Amino acid sequence: MKPALTAITLTVSLAAAPAVAFSIDTSGLIPTLTYPGPAPQPVTQGTGAIDK
Repeated sequence: MKPALTAITLTVSLAAAPAVAFSIDTSGLIPTLTYPGPAPQPVTQGTGAIDK
């Protein structure tokens, strides 16, 4: 049973190899995700001032 299953699996994988090799390139359909940098914090008077 095991040799027959191995033979069937090998046959199916070799038969599907050309279809996989010539498949349509779908990389252009899904955009690459990019994330913007963090927004600068607003500067308010009295926050973060140098102590005198």
